Amino acid sequence: MKLAKSEQDRETLIDPSSKAWEGTPAQALSLSPVPLEAQPNEYIRASWATRSYGKTGEVSATALADNDRLYVRLQWEDDPAPNEEFPDAAALVLGNGDLGTLGSSEQPLSLWYWAADRDEPLSLTASGPGVFARNGDNGISGAADLSNGRWSVVIAGPLAALAGDQLGVVVWNGSNQERAGLAAVSSWVALEKE
Repeated sequence: MKLAKSEQDRETLIDPSSKAWEGTPAQALSLSPVPLEAQPNEYIRASWATRSYGKTGEVSATALADNDRLYVRLQWEDDPAPNEEFPDAAALVLGNGDLGTLGSSEQPLSLWYWAADRDEPLSLTASGPGVFARNGDNGISGAADLSNGRWSVVIAGPLAALAGDQLGVVVWNGSNQERAGLAAVSSWVALEKE
């Protein structure tokens, strides 16, 4: 994925509908469910053995950077079913561990986690499906827009937080009761700096 440099201010770049995003190449990322056998306990594995999860099959990702921050806009089709208990959510994943299982205790991953029911994204450490620890305020910010059945979400944080030149994406479909390790995840994507 191309990481384009922008001279726009932070307020402009955090806006998912800003014209700053026009003309910046987006990359379609395929998503797959986090494997059922990797889920953290037998109850989840048994409860979801006959249910479909990780229903979001594709997300469009666009990356911009200013001098010190990374901004990624994610866009995907929202499930038309209403959300009840769980919100729609998405995360950028940073690190070098097993993205397909959302990390492990030996190789945890950093998540910049946005949820539709929160004002600001969270900084989390993932040590496997559903095994998340909240970090302090790491300067993560975000904004979202749901229009015409499509989410546009910008998640931003310190450019220095990139562990190498790759990132991953996770999406939770709240209307399908997806949460914790019940999600759709991409493969690692290389960021090509301009």
